[in-house]
Amino acid sequence: MSSRYGTILLVEDDPDLRSTLETLLHSAGYEVIATGNGLRAVELAYEHKPTAAIVDMLLPGQSGFQVTLALKERFGDQIRVVIMSGYTSEAHQHYASAAGAEQFLPKPFGPSTLLNIVAAMCPPCQTPVVSTRRKVKIGV
Repeated sequence: MSSRYGTILLVEDDPDLRSTLETLLHSAGYEVIATGNGLRAVELAYEHKPTAAIVDMLLPGQSGFQVTLALKERFGDQIRVVIMSGYTSEAHQHYASAAGAEQFLPKPFGPSTLLNIVAAMCPPCQTPVVSTRRKVKIGV
């Protein structure tokens, strides 16, 4: 399945928050692949090649930092990553950036904050314009 706005890998171990964020992103037009486990997140990314990832910092399996490093190693600049966390020290933000995350999103956050960040990272996909014009000789 392809989305006009791209595919988001959502990695959050709190099932209620994961469900809420998944619903929010779906309603905004994104395809969402969600999991609560860091190891599974990397597997899903390899399978689905998401446009962006929203990754909690503390996860079972692998930390959000480890997930980000694996995604960046595999996909480079083809994937944009947001690390979200209730731990908001400068050190945590530095580690997120060093792992390759483009954004650090402190919890709690509002829906519009998340959607604005994701929209900036995943602009609408451009569909190629195919010309249907044909050259016609007139008067020959």
